[in-house]
Amino acid sequence: MMMGDGIHMGSDAFSLILALIATIMATKAATKNKTFGYKRFEPIAAFINGLTLVIIPIFIIAEAISRMINPIDIIPNQMLVVGIIGLIVNGIVGYILTKANSNLNVKSAMLHVLADLFTSVSVVIAALGIKYFGLIWLDPIGSILTSIIIIAGGVKITKASFNILMEGTPNGYSVDEIKNTLQEMNEDVTVEDVKVWCINEEEVYTLIRVKSSSKLVENMQNVIKELVSKHTKIPSNNIYLDVK
Repeated sequence: MMMGDGIHMGSDAFSLILALIATIMATKAATKNKTFGYKRFEPIAAFINGLTLVIIPIFIIAEAISRMINPIDIIPNQMLVVGIIGLIVNGIVGYILTKANSNLNVKSAMLHVLADLFTSVSVVIAALGIKYFGLIWLDPIGSILTSIIIIAGGVKITKASFNILMEGTPNGYSVDEIKNTLQEMNEDVTVEDVKVWCINEEEVYTLIRVKSSSKLVENMQNVIKELVSKHTKIPSNNIYLDVK
């Protein structure tokens, strides 16, 4: 488990640096070549951090199983010191991260820190169990249990960031609901397609393709935008209409 704690500490440093770079890049202004700006850096960083939260624990589980089959000598006092240091360091870093904006990028970095914090707690418990009761099996078992919990969190972060990168419909938005709302507003309007996507968790956009035999006058287009904005909370400036 000490090895696992060390690996997590190293991955924490990487995740925090990556999250910081993504946060800085996301503030850069849009350009002619990057018309949406650089805000996608945050979900990209979250996706990478989420993957490491899945891959690294799998490696640790394999190592823990190996240690169960072929036990090695453990120095509980050294293990206890490493665990306590990990608790203190990650406790401080975790507190600092709670003061930052809670977006997917920060959540992924925070999950890394919480994973390491949880691992450090397991190290301390295992070290005490080995030192006073000779429970050597606590080390690999603790590694496996903490790794499973970490993987669950990593999968959640990875799926959420992957959905953004693939321009999937954000959670809480329904394409069918938007279609039905507009269809009920005017029988002359046929909604052919609705696309909803986001650049990051905060900026959601929608493109609505409608067909009307009488063509939509500008006022009607504004009415549609306001209706969709009110219904979905998407800013009207982020709503685009394609009228046929």
